[in-house]
Amino acid sequence: MRKMSSIPSEILLPVGLLSSSVFALRRYKIRKWGWVTNTYPLKGKLFIITGANTGLGYEATKSLTARQATTIMACRNLSKANEAISRIRQETRNGELIPMELDLSSFDSIKKFASEIKTKYPHFDCLINNAGLATDERQFTKEGFEIHFGVNHLGQFLLVDLLKENLKHNNSRVVVVSSRMHEIDATVDIENLGKWVKYNSPLNRLYNNSKLMNFYYARELYKRGFNVHVLCPGLCHTDFFRNYDPKWYHYLLFSPIVWLLLRSAEQGAQNIIHCATDSVTSELQNPVNGYFISNVRVRKSKFPFDEDISRRLWDESVRAIEEVKARS
Repeated sequence: MRKMSSIPSEILLPVGLLSSSVFALRRYKIRKWGWVTNTYPLKGKLFIITGANTGLGYEATKSLTARQATTIMACRNLSKANEAISRIRQETRNGELIPMELDLSSFDSIKKFASEIKTKYPHFDCLINNAGLATDERQFTKEGFEIHFGVNHLGQFLLVDLLKENLKHNNSRVVVVSSRMHEIDATVDIENLGKWVKYNSPLNRLYNNSKLMNFYYARELYKRGFNVHVLCPGLCHTDFFRNYDPKWYHYLLFSPIVWLLLRSAEQGAQNIIHCATDSVTSELQNPVNGYFISNVRVRKSKFPFDEDISRRLWDESVRAIEEVKARS
């Protein structure tokens, strides 16, 4: 049998050094992402988490429940919510898990959910606005709004508005899951709010825009006296991008980058848990001044927020909701 030639050492050495460097960089990134170290009991605390059956919402729910909290899992699909509860119960028997139906693409569903909360659970400690989506398809909510605007922004806006008296009375935390994508190729396109627009960009501008709206919305809430905390969970390995259909060459091009930058859903959820339990705002470090939580630390947004846009987005959101009410 013919003997295979060995790989020359001048090739092995650079490959080995490159591999070691890549793994070292990965370990550095994991340490930099941060972790919630406080594990004090949350018994007697009631949290509401939208999109709690999967991804970041699931991991946040699991962690809070393990610390003895009661968590209302606000999910579009109750069967999936109950499946998530079964998985969580395999790991912890602590806390209480309450599945409730909530579809942020439907005003009727949001109103029904808010009415149940006000009747059955009026004294809650934290509302975590986690649910959101990203898609490259042309989709609309039941009220006819473009899906990113309708679900990621307006559905959340309506939910908080319906629960505002409870939030104020309890001084409940409002956790807003934004993204650092609000800093990248994002704008609040006032003239096209709620419309599907095909932007000339390699990025999903409609998603980025909605994440910027989340931040603007949080700023206005904070101005109105709400206990608001904004965060970016980072790029996470979840089913968030399930509506995308990547081509084969996307895997080839982006796999190395994704491996370096992609954090687990559990790692990303640390930012949600921190905002729901320990994050503190101050006269300087708050959403109005562009501060948010990233890697379980406070950082300042690079985006140049515009006060006029901030007010106009709020007013236009109120107007959109009122127009739907007038039609029904």
